[in-house]
Amino acid sequence: MTQKKNFNYNYYSCLDSKLTSPQPEQHYIINQKAKKENGHIVFYGSEEFSVFEHQPYIYEKVKRTPDIDGIVFFTLDQFCYAEKFNFHLIQKFLKNKITIHFAREDISLYNFNDLEYNLPLFISYQNTFSKRNIIAKTILEIL
Repeated sequence: MTQKKNFNYNYYSCLDSKLTSPQPEQHYIINQKAKKENGHIVFYGSEEFSVFEHQPYIYEKVKRTPDIDGIVFFTLDQFCYAEKFNFHLIQKFLKNKITIHFAREDISLYNFNDLEYNLPLFISYQNTFSKRNIIAKTILEIL
């Protein structure tokens, strides 16, 4: 007989629809992060591909899912696809006591203190992410 695991938190999983990483790989990594945070995934979703840059629907999807304690995004990249980092979405989740986790980077935000602590990291991540795209475009133009 297998022993039942005691998971205290219910998480919503948000895959990255832009990333070329296969969905099974994303599911696995997100599940590992949820377990690390003493929880499990109870619902899977992703942002609509046509609007993923601005993430307009994910908050509403999470809010209408009952008994969700937090959301696990596959990567911080999901907040960098627009011109500016999507701090507004993070604030909406935290204001409503929904924790935010980034599986690939192993970062968790439980409250606004965590956001403030990670702010320099997020800003530098966005700057690097933006430059990475510019450099890649330049290289492609040369080739």
